Amino acid sequence: MWFSPAKLNLGLRIVGRRSNGYHELESLFWPIRFGDDLIFESSVSSEVSCDWADDAPFKETSLFQNERNLVGKLLLGELGWAPKQNLKVQIKKRIPIGSGLGGVSSNAGTVLKYLTETKQLTLHESEMFAKQLGADVPFFLNPVPSWVTGIGEIRTPICFRPEIKSQLCFLLVLFPFPTSTPSLFQKYRDLSLPFSPPLKLDLTETWNFGSMVQFLKSTQNDLESLVASHSDPIHKALKSLRSSSPLYAGLSGTGSTCFAVFSSEKERADAAKELQAFCRDLNCRCVFAETY
Repeated sequence: MWFSPAKLNLGLRIVGRRSNGYHELESLFWPIRFGDDLIFESSVSSEVSCDWADDAPFKETSLFQNERNLVGKLLLGELGWAPKQNLKVQIKKRIPIGSGLGGVSSNAGTVLKYLTETKQLTLHESEMFAKQLGADVPFFLNPVPSWVTGIGEIRTPICFRPEIKSQLCFLLVLFPFPTSTPSLFQKYRDLSLPFSPPLKLDLTETWNFGSMVQFLKSTQNDLESLVASHSDPIHKALKSLRSSSPLYAGLSGTGSTCFAVFSSEKERADAAKELQAFCRDLNCRCVFAETY
């Protein structure tokens, strides 16, 4: 069984737009220990099945199978390639669809990692297919904290002190509904909102806890206010998370997941306790996560 981790966007800045219409972004991608499980088996024919895990926060959304699934597009020939040995892949999902956690991209990246480690693809071939499958997929070939630019395809891993893993405690608020990334960017374009200036970061230094706190104080999600203005549950979740005085609270990517970063497990647990009634009323779920 292979673990397929989710990622959080610790901020999302829109710093420009390309001639083809794609937006230039800046974000710190942070992999977390919340995700899906993938099971690989040899088979007489290639097949991709996708079901909700028993402990998934939500199970109501129907899931795409075979060619309609991003993993299926890779394995069943839509990219002009198929594995030499037929492969059955079972995806046990926990990451909600359209939650801004990169679940579908992570599944595809995890399959490419498996194919690389089992010598069915070279690393170069995996990187090539990852770019074809989606801008976020290359990150999941090596899911480590990374500064991401371009349209998401340029990644610079962050060097950080090992203790940071235990010093950052994440609290996620998951919703049973997705947000539409294309629709959101279309609204952003229609409003002609100004681009943010790029952040000047020293990516050669080794980050310590102080460096991380400094970054969290300076980061932002340029799409958050637009999402929150059209979703009262997301607006309320963000307001509640920020009332607990975290190091940072925001929307992951284009949503719908809201999250907060705390420096201790106790602070996180206290914040989650305050959210109990809120989550019960709005049918959302709190999830604890650490760095992957």
